[in-house]
Amino acid sequence: MIIAANWKMNCLKKESTILVNELIKAENLFKTSEVIIFPSFSLLSHVYSKIHSSNIKLGAQDCSFFDHGAFTGQVSVEMIIDAGCEYVILGHSERRIICNETSEDISKKLLKSFPLGLNTIICIGENLQDREDKTYLSVLKNQIKLSLSNFDKLDFNFSNNKLIIAYEPIWAIGTGKVATEQNINEVHGFIKSFIKDYFKTKINIPVIYGGSVNEDNSKDIFKIDNVDGVLIGGASLKSRSFLKIIENST
Repeated sequence: MIIAANWKMNCLKKESTILVNELIKAENLFKTSEVIIFPSFSLLSHVYSKIHSSNIKLGAQDCSFFDHGAFTGQVSVEMIIDAGCEYVILGHSERRIICNETSEDISKKLLKSFPLGLNTIICIGENLQDREDKTYLSVLKNQIKLSLSNFDKLDFNFSNNKLIIAYEPIWAIGTGKVATEQNINEVHGFIKSFIKDYFKTKINIPVIYGGSVNEDNSKDIFKIDNVDGVLIGGASLKSRSFLKIIENST
């Protein structure tokens, strides 16, 4: 199972050190799951210095589709790799909404991150109106098509890095609402089938679920067909709850 912890815009050095130390103490829980933490850019090098000899992996919450130059405020793929990252998240709904990121932007970022060896998590998800209008599958289909429009340019034959899809229904992020087992199973199965059919590939791309995942509901989520892991927000900021989620994945 893939256990990805998105810290979002939380934690300073002191808080991150305490949290990471608690995780390292419990490394015996990480034997069967891949645990990745995604701190803010300012914490990447600091967190890497704490976890580099552990089984915990490091990721960035975003990257630029530019390599270098006069792009104030942006961080390139080479920069986050230089900070110790093995993963990156692209297209989180908060960036799509707050920063007006498009699926076309995400596709351009993927073309930078993946060839340089980063395991790349691409987020997709529908809003509440899409769900209620029953147009959510077509919305997700469009996000996948556009976000993976550079799929044929990615070399899967000679690289060890992974492409991962994170299904995060917007209406369930930070709301306490969680999609039902039927909702999750349907969408994850749809995503896997659509990618194989549309892009004519036999590659099995992992699909993970995000949306108010916590220590209470995670055990049931891990049991759902087609779920290859979870993307966790707030519950990953407390070592006790995060470690319980990891334990539930085994």
